[in-house]
Amino acid sequence: MVTSLFSSLKGYTYKTIPYKSGPNGDIVFDVVYPEEADGSPMTVLIHIHGGFLIVGDRYSFAPYWLLNAATARRWIFVSPDYRLVPESTAHASLDDSIDAYNWVRSSLADAIGHPIGPVLLSGSSAGGYLALTTANAVEHKPDALLLIYGMLDAAGPRYTTPGTNIWGAPPFDTASVLSQFPRTKQNDDRKAISGYPPPETFQQDPRFQVASALHIDALFPDYMTGVEGLSREIASKGIDAIPDEHRRLFPLSFGDLARIPRTFLLHGVNDSAVTVDCSFVAEKKLREAGVEVVKDFPENAEHGFDVRTGNVDVEKAEADGIPNIESLRNVIRFLVSSVKK
Repeated sequence: MVTSLFSSLKGYTYKTIPYKSGPNGDIVFDVVYPEEADGSPMTVLIHIHGGFLIVGDRYSFAPYWLLNAATARRWIFVSPDYRLVPESTAHASLDDSIDAYNWVRSSLADAIGHPIGPVLLSGSSAGGYLALTTANAVEHKPDALLLIYGMLDAAGPRYTTPGTNIWGAPPFDTASVLSQFPRTKQNDDRKAISGYPPPETFQQDPRFQVASALHIDALFPDYMTGVEGLSREIASKGIDAIPDEHRRLFPLSFGDLARIPRTFLLHGVNDSAVTVDCSFVAEKKLREAGVEVVKDFPENAEHGFDVRTGNVDVEKAEADGIPNIESLRNVIRFLVSSVKK
């Protein structure tokens, strides 16, 4: 488990810290930081977990390679929980991500007794979506942004065109799944949840089937916003169909992209869960806005390819045979250069 990895890092302290409270209890993040320091500001790397906004928690889908790269440099590593769909909308997920980021900026130094320096923001899959959307929303921007196979274009064809399941699985009748997990409505009395550990067998898990159903029926915009029929409206009328109050959830369409920091896009060309088109669109729109974009789109790198490398130090020679190892090393070089700028 990631918890044991966090707690067993030599020379590091591991804490769980509540960064906000709500009617259903605290929402927390885990932080690991050096036990000893020379008093100089420490770089912080915040990583937001994936799970299609529906499954996962701060321990899930852990990018050990990224954690190991951070701790090798005596950086602070933060992994937050956030409220999940469909008990909440993506507005709640985004609010939590923003609050976690701002808490790190304002309060982490006092909480751990060490000054902080540059803040790097990263995320994988749905976490990549939240990282981009958070970077667009916050006033004090991160020093760099890392988006790993992110669900970045939530108003794009992948999320507004029905018929296709994820990972090449066949479509199925979604009615029973969606009736069990309806979209959030006003005065919804379901309890919000901010973590759902990933199941051992995804396809048989009822909650993971929601993620499949939302792809098959192209209902992600509906569930993200709570607006019934929004996906069809976007498909037929374009992004202008998105109401003003929900446009903050679609930063590639409505964000102030010129203020986004330098960004690294990592995405496998053959990703069958989040299509690489999401990152293609992000690259185009960010470059048009004047953002410095570094990209690495390996040809044979399925969704989660980096996580499947396991607990490895990708910077050591013994990692040379790992598929797409140079892509991960390129990410680390980018992050290091962002701190030095």
